[in-house]
Amino acid sequence: MTEEATSPRRADRDPDDLDGRLIHALQKDGRASIQELADLLGTSRDYVSQRLRRLTERDGLRVVAALDPGFAGHHVLVHGMVSVTGPARPVAEEIARIDDAVFVSMVSGAYPLVFESRHGDDARLHEMLDRVRRIPAVRQVRVTTYAEVLRGFFVADSRTDIDLDELDHRLIAALQHDGRESYRALADAVHLSPSSARSRVRRLIDAGVIRISAIPSGGLSRNRVAVGVGITVSDDAAPVRQYILDSPVIDFAAGSHGSYDFIATIGGSSTAGVLTVLEEIRALPQVGGLESWTHLDVIKEDYTRSLGRVMIA
Repeated sequence: MTEEATSPRRADRDPDDLDGRLIHALQKDGRASIQELADLLGTSRDYVSQRLRRLTERDGLRVVAALDPGFAGHHVLVHGMVSVTGPARPVAEEIARIDDAVFVSMVSGAYPLVFESRHGDDARLHEMLDRVRRIPAVRQVRVTTYAEVLRGFFVADSRTDIDLDELDHRLIAALQHDGRESYRALADAVHLSPSSARSRVRRLIDAGVIRISAIPSGGLSRNRVAVGVGITVSDDAAPVRQYILDSPVIDFAAGSHGSYDFIATIGGSSTAGVLTVLEEIRALPQVGGLESWTHLDVIKEDYTRSLGRVMIA
């Protein structure tokens, strides 16, 4: 076996950097082929396959499908910041047990944990907030409502109304377990031909029903830094919105109501890269204020639970 088959090309010898770029590529397109990933990263197919196997088997990387929140009937999306008395981890773990919480993370700052939750209506939101506030160690909850999701791996860019049948539901369930499952395996699971399975999956993705993306174990690793930012504007918000849309390193962003006008997550392989983006945001004339928090330990990141509700509806 040649060196080319077992190692990256000489132009790219940093495995941590390549792993970070590989994860980012899979967050954009979880079903990209090994050849497509190799071409994008400028390395060999065998090396990409080797690194992907290592990330999944050793580091717990998952590539899964999730229903778009709008399609799932979740029209109320919020970001919460929680201050506590005493250790934050028990509180984070209790919030993580609430079904409507899709993301819970321990972070730096005065509010040591943040969560994202999705709800069918305001009543469900208030029910959850009451439950969080009743946790004995919780002192305060700051809530910001997402008015418009600008970027997000599990939020479709656009959505088309389509009718789903039982085969579609079974395909979605299989992809929620393994978003990179082969079309042959998917076809065998639902008793279709591989071409029909491929056509149905493509239809689900194109219609915005599902997004297939990578979730690193615990959300973080030595080659991934994630910093949340809350932005308030003092002038026209359009330039800030455009900066967010144009930035290649902002993983998630939403226009919002409440504590902030925008909430975003900046992802990168180094603190220096994240700092550059923070400084660029601060330099925008329309930005009146910026708060940031570093994600230290992601307790929950689960966007796949919605299928049952849709099937029952």
